[in-house]
Amino acid sequence: MLSKPFKPLTLRKSLPSNESNDIGTPSNKRRKLSPPEDSTRERPAAPSGGRKPSYSTSARSALRDIPNPSSSVENLAESDADGLTSYYTVLWRAPTNKKNKTWTDDGQLTVARGFATLYNRSGKSIGRTAFSSPLLPGSTLTIGGKEVEVDSCIEKNEHLALVKPKAVATKLDRDSTSKPLSASSSAPQHPKQSIQAQMKAQIQHEKAQSQKHGPLKTNLVSAFRQPLKETTILPRGTAETPRPRHDPDADGALVFKRPKHVPAGRQTVDVVLDPVIGRLLRPHQKEGVKFLYECVMGLRNFDGQGCILADDMGLGKTLTTIALLWTLLRQSPVYRDPPVIKKALIVCPVSLIRNWKREFKKWLGSDRLGVLEFEDQNSRISDFDGKVYQVMIIGYERLRVVADDLARGHPIDIVICDEGHRLKTMKNKNAQAIESLNTRRRIILSGTPIQNDLGEFFAMVNFVNDGCLGSQKGFIRDFERPIMRSRQPDASESEIERGHEASEELARTTSPFILRRTADILSEFLPPKTEYVLFCKPTQGQAKIYRHILKSPMFHSALRSNESAFQLITILKKLCNSPALMDPKFGNDDVTPSSSLTTLNEMLPEGLSKLYHNSLSCKIRLLDELLQQIRHNTSEKVVLISNYTSTLNLIEQLLVNSNLPYLRLDGSIAAKKRQPLVDQFNQSTSAQSFAFLLSAKAGGVGLNLIGASRLVLFDVDWNPATDDQAVARIHRQGQKLHCKIYRFLIKGTIEEKIWQRQVVKRALADSIMQGRSASSSGLLEPGAKGQTSTFSQEELKDLFRLDESEGLRTHDLIECDCHGTGPRVATAEALAENAEQLDAPVEDSEEEFPDITAFVADGPERPTSRARKSLESEALAETHREAESQELMKFAHLDTSILSKPEDGKELVNQVMSAIDDVCLEHIVRLEPDMLGGGGVSYVFKKTKGSQLLE
Repeated sequence: MLSKPFKPLTLRKSLPSNESNDIGTPSNKRRKLSPPEDSTRERPAAPSGGRKPSYSTSARSALRDIPNPSSSVENLAESDADGLTSYYTVLWRAPTNKKNKTWTDDGQLTVARGFATLYNRSGKSIGRTAFSSPLLPGSTLTIGGKEVEVDSCIEKNEHLALVKPKAVATKLDRDSTSKPLSASSSAPQHPKQSIQAQMKAQIQHEKAQSQKHGPLKTNLVSAFRQPLKETTILPRGTAETPRPRHDPDADGALVFKRPKHVPAGRQTVDVVLDPVIGRLLRPHQKEGVKFLYECVMGLRNFDGQGCILADDMGLGKTLTTIALLWTLLRQSPVYRDPPVIKKALIVCPVSLIRNWKREFKKWLGSDRLGVLEFEDQNSRISDFDGKVYQVMIIGYERLRVVADDLARGHPIDIVICDEGHRLKTMKNKNAQAIESLNTRRRIILSGTPIQNDLGEFFAMVNFVNDGCLGSQKGFIRDFERPIMRSRQPDASESEIERGHEASEELARTTSPFILRRTADILSEFLPPKTEYVLFCKPTQGQAKIYRHILKSPMFHSALRSNESAFQLITILKKLCNSPALMDPKFGNDDVTPSSSLTTLNEMLPEGLSKLYHNSLSCKIRLLDELLQQIRHNTSEKVVLISNYTSTLNLIEQLLVNSNLPYLRLDGSIAAKKRQPLVDQFNQSTSAQSFAFLLSAKAGGVGLNLIGASRLVLFDVDWNPATDDQAVARIHRQGQKLHCKIYRFLIKGTIEEKIWQRQVVKRALADSIMQGRSASSSGLLEPGAKGQTSTFSQEELKDLFRLDESEGLRTHDLIECDCHGTGPRVATAEALAENAEQLDAPVEDSEEEFPDITAFVADGPERPTSRARKSLESEALAETHREAESQELMKFAHLDTSILSKPEDGKELVNQVMSAIDDVCLEHIVRLEPDMLGGGGVSYVFKKTKGSQLLE
């Protein structure tokens, strides 16, 4: 490398004698550290030689001690009087190589005198670097090893409130005492402070005033209110008299029951529901909170601290539970004791985690309670410490993985299991994971506590209160076997009586910790709901395939094998949806293995496969017409529900071909994406999202789809709870429109039999939940416990039979005399008369009640063992059968064949159309069978919420 050329020093030129010396020309001598003491006096003129006079160091005085007082707000204000200091709010983080980077915290940044200083949210300096360039929002820089992004520019006072809060508070205090509230409007206005600065200044001000003069008493109205300040909390007094957290004498205050026993030397105090949430509860929800509180606090007459809230869907079980947790996390019935619980765990299906978090934020805000969503691998158990986060929401599957880590941490005080009917057996892995937490306070939330058999009910009861029903073997011996045996057709008199006693004993034992309310109590809060059951005639192609299946060897195999029977049931249900599902290569799912369809197709005639088309489905054709009517005649949206994803694929094709916008939620949708889909549908218009495709298995519970007011149940499930949950997705709190439910059934097929069983099957749950006898409970679904004794060969033959006769068998079995024109609306006198007839003993009435169990077994009469029943047992059974028959009599029965018979007169036609009372459905029932491939709507059953109809 070449060196630079030598440059000789420039000779200094002497200044002219007439130039002044104070122009800054450097002196030949080194500059003094300080001027002489009399430097302020006028200096002598420079000599003619141009040299400056030299000052003697002997005249300098000794150094003096100068005080260095602490900086005040005024001193700080003088430090940047030149106006060159800038202040910013920023985000900062430590350097990381992660793909998805997140910010560690927010802070503030000052740029002054060539340096940039970073402060954290507590006002502590955490980095400094040389920097003098101007900054704009979005600018990035590195300070002290931390990455910084500028958010916005702020005023100086906002920065001082963070760095020097005491100085700001002192200055505010001095200003407030020196200037009255009625100061002149010409007084200088202070810059508006940030919320954080105002909060800290206010806290410091109140502390200073309370130390000097006691509690601050002023008439000044503060412009700032702390977000976390709870105005419903009563001030704590100094006296020893117990004072509750909230006012128990306020209007509408909910005061909980006091414990009977307290520790020696301690006092009890009222536990009052916080009015912040109490004023939002409806009467039935307040009763629910009281019930839950008394159960988990051990204040009811049973041994345990668990309970089951078995309210119907839509009654607000989530809000009721949130009110309980908020009470237990903040209050205790023992004066000066810490709150009852510190940590609460909510276990739910993964699709409901976001919904729970939103409900907490909706009712309590985002600042009152720390709620942790434990969804993915990035979540940490250590965050659930009871200080920052007091509530954790986790899915059942994820809980099994982290149960051991939860058990090692601080004890969990209460566990809430949403959709708790998933804990079906004692060996259930979910139940075992919760058992390992050793938490006595356990709550199950379930709208369907009994879905299949009493074994599931025992598992749930034993989970919340271990041992209250004895051992599982003892329960089977003392309760399950007698109850199930008493329901059999050949049960003896003593067996029926014993089953009745066991049912009443079971209801009496469990009633103290099980609360069950139906959705009828919401009738005054929700808009009306009308359910239409459409009994559709199959197309000629569907009926032909159905007949060939019943003639195949697979049908005879199903009569001998339960497994084959279940496969055949599933195949026939899919055929009712569409013949296209008979193709083994089309949209297979886990319910029906392709092998069973392949085997069946090998047994069928070769040319039958040409009928496997979606266009030959009566349901698909009717759905197409119905959707077009809803789209063109209303601005409403519709939810389409099926139990099979393959059926959803067919409906999706229909929507695409019809150019109807839609959203879809099934088991393939990730849990994180489900709630955004629901929100998008609820907030969109019908032009943006007209339909919502929903799998009953993947999203049938816990979802709010109040953006729609019409719902189509495309197929039927053995479990009535599945359909009830689906209907509750739109008919719930927040709905503003009249809800209309359309249930599609193929008349004379297995679907009609399944729906008949749904009506009967609710009796088992009612008998236990409401203390009724189980002797008339409905039959169990295939595959459920006790199925082998329920289904005989004759019953299976009737189940699989295709009834192609005119009329409707369901209507004939209940012996209704309305002739398909719809029964009259019941008057109060008629209803009272019917009630008296139901209560009357059988010997006083010669009327023979219809046997609901005939829905399943038609043909030969029951064994003569029924004749051996005593008159009392027969009266009890017939009374319950009549009550079940009355359930069907709540529907208006409309025969659509009347519309095609002009000879009957226009009066009957107008009566049927008036009873339907739905413009969209009126068009559907008037369609000619030729337009639907020989199909169409044969009968319509209609029921409006709360209506009572005469026989």
